[in-house]
Amino acid sequence: MSKILLDSADINKAKEIAKYYSIAGITTNPSILSKIDKPLEEKLVEIKEFAYDKYEIHVQTTENSAQKILEEAKTLKAYFGETFFIKIPVTKEGLEAIRLCDKEGINVTATAVLSAMQALAAAKNGASYVAPYVNRLENIGQDAEEVIVEIKELLKDYKTEILAASFKNVKQFKNILLCGAEAATVAPNVLETSIWHPYTDKSVIDFEKDWERKFNSSKVVDALK
Repeated sequence: MSKILLDSADINKAKEIAKYYSIAGITTNPSILSKIDKPLEEKLVEIKEFAYDKYEIHVQTTENSAQKILEEAKTLKAYFGETFFIKIPVTKEGLEAIRLCDKEGINVTATAVLSAMQALAAAKNGASYVAPYVNRLENIGQDAEEVIVEIKELLKDYKTEILAASFKNVKQFKNILLCGAEAATVAPNVLETSIWHPYTDKSVIDFEKDWERKFNSSKVVDALK
């Protein structure tokens, strides 16, 4: 079963979407958080209140050295709870930090993954997820679907799952899931577009017109009264 997360810090939008779409959590990164329209501490409270003990919460480290990443991860886990995942880029320091966090029982999402071998290194160090960047791969001329298939094959003996990220359209989103990614995190607009179709709207309008032509404003349950 595919897990779908929202790549957004817009909690009002997340609440709206969660009413009709089963999401597994939210992911953020420094770029997303840099665009918020309120103090960071207020946004973190919003995220915690929405997701605590209910949804996965993925927050990226803002540190660069392995030991500092670990300390930051400990603090963030204490704040966000057991469903927290620290996002760590797959640099050399990051890979060391993934191993340290895993030893401390901290969930890790290895991020900024752009090759199958990076994903393998993260999996060997205990990452819960690896997050390959789909659109960025395609922007540099690589076949993102091929990379996902390679990662899937290399990770078949590891607990690590693929959490695909960086989508710009529904086609990318759908195809990556079809390639076997266990999870994907997408921007709200991509998720909303994925469930919309013009002929669904037209069908609803046609049904309403046909009903009103025959039964006016009455409802089907009125026939049971």
